[in-house]
Amino acid sequence: MIELRSDPYVLKPRVAPPTESDFRIHLNIGWCRGVLFNVVALKNSVAIVEYDAILWSEDSIMFVEYKDSVAAYKSLSARRIQQMGSLAKNIAKGLGYKRYCFIVVVKDLQEMTARGGVDVIPLYMLGSYEPAFSSTYSEIDYIDKLVAKYSREEKLDFVKELEKLKNMIETGLV
Repeated sequence: MIELRSDPYVLKPRVAPPTESDFRIHLNIGWCRGVLFNVVALKNSVAIVEYDAILWSEDSIMFVEYKDSVAAYKSLSARRIQQMGSLAKNIAKGLGYKRYCFIVVVKDLQEMTARGGVDVIPLYMLGSYEPAFSSTYSEIDYIDKLVAKYSREEKLDFVKELEKLKNMIETGLV
């Protein structure tokens, strides 16, 4: 049995429910180098979150939560979705990934939406879904917000300096 460690987290596979076969058929794996299905993340030997799939490439990782009905999705609170997204970011950073994505996939959902700041997509759209990765480093996200703000204010010299700083940080993370 494979086990991934990212202190203080340990990722372990769990038994796959038979209701996830549709999910696996629709999953777009063309962009990634590997996939783990049905993973439980433990912190200090206590299960804190489960992901139905984790996909990764050289520098990016995507966590997926699958719900096999709209009712099951509706019972999932926005707060829990936010927690799962935050844990995904922490795990991704601990594993050394620069970028991460967390999405919720729902069977029989009619259109793409968002909940708890996370993309929620219908199962039928999963095959063509292009992950919208975010940085695992909050500092880079903050610099991006500052660049956008000062670009709107047309303070281009300051924007140039911020972009240099961002590049220095990203280069140091390689």
